[in-house]
Amino acid sequence: MAVPIAAPPLLYLDRYRNEGTRTYSRHASYTEAEERYRPTSTQETFDLDAAEMPTDRMNVYTANPPSGLSAHYLRNEKVLFLTHPQVMARCADDPYVTRTRDLGTACDPVPVSPTSSTRTLLVHEGDPAHAVKVHFPFRVSRYQRRMRDEVVHQAVNVSKELEEAVPDLDGDFAFLREVIGVTHQDLEPGAARGENWGFLVREMEPYPRRGRTGHLVPGFALYGKDVFDPGARPLLLDLIAARDRVGVVLEKVLFPIIRHWVSAFLRLGYILEPHGQNVLLELGPDGDIVRIVHRDLSLGIDMRRRRDAGLPDGDLNAYNRMQTGDFASIAYDKFMGGHFFQRVVETLHDDDASVCAEDLQGACREEFARLFPEYRSYLPETVRYFSEKRDQFGKPLFRDTGQAPVWR
Repeated sequence: MAVPIAAPPLLYLDRYRNEGTRTYSRHASYTEAEERYRPTSTQETFDLDAAEMPTDRMNVYTANPPSGLSAHYLRNEKVLFLTHPQVMARCADDPYVTRTRDLGTACDPVPVSPTSSTRTLLVHEGDPAHAVKVHFPFRVSRYQRRMRDEVVHQAVNVSKELEEAVPDLDGDFAFLREVIGVTHQDLEPGAARGENWGFLVREMEPYPRRGRTGHLVPGFALYGKDVFDPGARPLLLDLIAARDRVGVVLEKVLFPIIRHWVSAFLRLGYILEPHGQNVLLELGPDGDIVRIVHRDLSLGIDMRRRRDAGLPDGDLNAYNRMQTGDFASIAYDKFMGGHFFQRVVETLHDDDASVCAEDLQGACREEFARLFPEYRSYLPETVRYFSEKRDQFGKPLFRDTGQAPVWR
């Protein structure tokens, strides 16, 4: 039987049930965020700088935002603009920091709490509940976490297109919509890449709506240790107590994520990144896993698949367009399979040595092939991952690991 969930709320799980999960690369634990702004900080909240900016001097993108958020951020001839305090303190010479100070009218600061993502912050005011994903040009793991205009614009467009496509996706597909984006207009339109930046507004209620939202659990919290109680039993084991563990994990967690990945790829060319941070499990009142919810829509987009599906570019811009299957392999084989699924399987095995990884991997390979028999036309034969070499903008290049996939 299911165990009525007594897990802490999402914000606690996001911040403090993540211990021991950043082991997937030598960069994973690296951060340039000041201690007080880190997810694991014991400081509950901090304040974002806020200013009203003239709408006609900014870029504003929307994807069917609820009226409460529109009213809060889009204020007739003004827009509310939010900036991380570490940016304001350390990037005084950034031309867009200067522009914010010159054009903006200061407002009361906005109290927020970090989620598992340093730059994605839960807002403690405004209705409905929401988070903001802000510009943070400091390295966290492999990347500086910039929110450049094309990134913001693309996330809003992807959210809009996903919302429209939901009836054609897997029946229990759900995601957190990115409903508003605000960025500075580009001060150097002739540059190789626009560095004008801003922020996104993300709903916290999963879409499609299902009445009252159930309890949300980030994927890594299934196996992550509690910062304040490192000996606590893995949450995964409580959720599947006294059941056919392998069957429940396959049917409630792994198979739905595979279905979602395949349906988003085939229908839209979208490459979901369902690692432990981007996947949320929605639980019913009795502790059952009722659906999987995806967050973070800065996705790779396979343009080959979009052409094959007869999809126009629509409002999509040039950000993260892919013409090969390298990144699809990274997202599926490494982010999902290696970084998330493997940790789930290891947690089961550590509690019950009779659980065999190959049993779950084999079942997932069969499910993937059943759903996506033509996958070899889009994904490479061997697993791809990030190289230590970087491009001109500091992004890691891809490399062939030579390894055979185990999850497809």
